[in-house]
Amino acid sequence: MFNKHQADLAFRQWLLTPLGAHLLAVEAARINSIVPTLFGYNAVILGEPDYLAALTASPIKSKAIVTLRAATCNVPLICSRLDKLPILSDSVDLVYLAHCLEFASNPHEVLREAYRIMRPDGHILISMFNPFSIWGLWRNFAKFSGNSPWSANFMSLVRLKDWLALLGFDIMRVNHFGYCWPVKKCDTVTRQTKAEYYGQKLELPCGAAYVVEASKRVIAFTPIKPIWTEPEIISDDLAEPTV
Repeated sequence: MFNKHQADLAFRQWLLTPLGAHLLAVEAARINSIVPTLFGYNAVILGEPDYLAALTASPIKSKAIVTLRAATCNVPLICSRLDKLPILSDSVDLVYLAHCLEFASNPHEVLREAYRIMRPDGHILISMFNPFSIWGLWRNFAKFSGNSPWSANFMSLVRLKDWLALLGFDIMRVNHFGYCWPVKKCDTVTRQTKAEYYGQKLELPCGAAYVVEASKRVIAFTPIKPIWTEPEIISDDLAEPTV
């Protein structure tokens, strides 16, 4: 079995294959259709530097990437554990978890850290591989090979929603993508662009991956005003006039 650093490196190499590059491009297009409406000052990507392309259309200028292994990148890059982020609490407007939960030894702690660094009413985008898809079915046979991404822990959408609700997130939307077959040949992947188009148009839940958009829930405290009542006038003549 791979440790998390080996899995991280294997996934980075897989993104360079025709199948990995295809899914990366589809995911980037999908997320770039969401981020133009998400405003703020700071955005952080937890995952591979390749996913910086997914925030091209984001109006947020300040971006940073947190990953386990050093890499070349055009934005500030932080090498750190994803469950112990060296980022101030309530300081980030947009957090993008790019297929990092599948390889995390403690994904719930990664989500908790993402919640901690987010500003009130901040947004989070989480991309995950879908176990209820052709890719998920293929993973059942290929996961023992140790090859990426089949060695990853595909998480169901229901389970992820439960975790988000427990931590205090409000789910905004869910989008599915990746309707190509898990093949390695470049020409076969290219021919399936039509399936990708109709799959996204019909919002079929059987895509290879999905992305969840959620916001950090803020509890509003309503001040309780005292109830003002008219003073009662005592009608009895208890006080007598004096000279």
